[in-house]
Formats: sequence, C-alpha cells, structure tokens
Amino acid sequence: MQDIDYRMHRGLDRRLMLYLAGCDWIRQKQNVIITSPTGVGKSYIACALAHTACLKGFKVRYFRLQRMLEDVALARAEGRLLKLLRTLSRLSVLVVDDWGLKKLTSAQQDDLLEILDDRHQVSSTIATSQLPVERWHQAMEHPTLADAILDRLVHNAHRIQLTGDSMRKQIANVNVPENPEDSS
Repeated sequence: MQDIDYRMHRGLDRRLMLYLAGCDWIRQKQNVIITSPTGVGKSYIACALAHTACLKGFKVRYFRLQRMLEDVALARAEGRLLKLLRTLSRLSVLVVDDWGLKKLTSAQQDDLLEILDDRHQVSSTIATSQLPVERWHQAMEHPTLADAILDRLVHNAHRIQLTGDSMRKQIANVNVPENPEDSS
C-alpha cells in the first residue's frame, strides 16, 4: 500500500485507502469495487489491498473472472465442485479481476451466484472492472441472476472509481524518445 502513487491524478481517495489498509472492511465482511478505464491501476490497487490483507493474516486468493469460472466448470466436470466452492467460501478475501470483459452466460452466472452467495456476509470480495457498476447488468445474459449477483456484491461495497489515462501509456511515453535519431 505504501507504494501507491497518489501524485497521479486518477481520483484515488487517500483517506479511503488508509481505511482499507487497516482491513476493518474485511472484519466487517464488506466488499471493494474498483472501476476505471484500462491501465489506470485497478488491478494494482486490488493486489495491494490483497497483499496488505495477507500481511495481516487473512487468507486471500486472486482470480481473473473468466479463469475462475473456467476452474469452476472444470471442477464440476471432475466431481470436485463442492470442494472448490468450500475453499472459495473460506477465503477472507477473494479478488475477482476483469469483471465484465466478456458477457457471462446463464451457467456462468449460476456459478458466480453460488460463489458470492456462500461468501455474502461471511467474507469479503474485491472486484475490478473497466465497466461502471451501472453497466454490469449488460455484461450478464440473465437479468434475474444479474440482480441476485449484484445484490450480494454491490450494496455493502466501498467503491473506488479511478480516472485518467493508462499508466502503461504514460510510462511508455516517458521511456520512448521523441526523435528516433536521439536514441543513438
């Protein structure tokens, strides 16, 4: 958390970050939702929060949403779904990165609802997305399942809305000379 750069103008609230660094949100079974355009630092901040939680003794696991859902489908096929769901429900913090990159099918929504329902008011989840929360329904096939999923995730969540240009772009612009002849 100490490496987070607050000098970059991306709408990061230092007071909220200090609160989250204390991990009371985990003890209170709250969630964190981080949204921004690509490259602004949402995954970095989610991982910084997760790392801080690990240092304070909490059990944490990171997944990209699509890979987590693939793992769930594979576990179902191999007959170990209940074991995986139990493992996910026992984590203090589950980081679900890249929410909404692909539209979720009804089957994927069923799986996600199972995971979030097991965790609701029991543990905490961090979700990151390029989409504003208001557009998350559109990233899911079945509206009723979308309501149930978002009800368990959004209503007790601290929201971090980052703004600005891609940090990767900014770093690349610093490292690339303006005139190619200057690099020799």
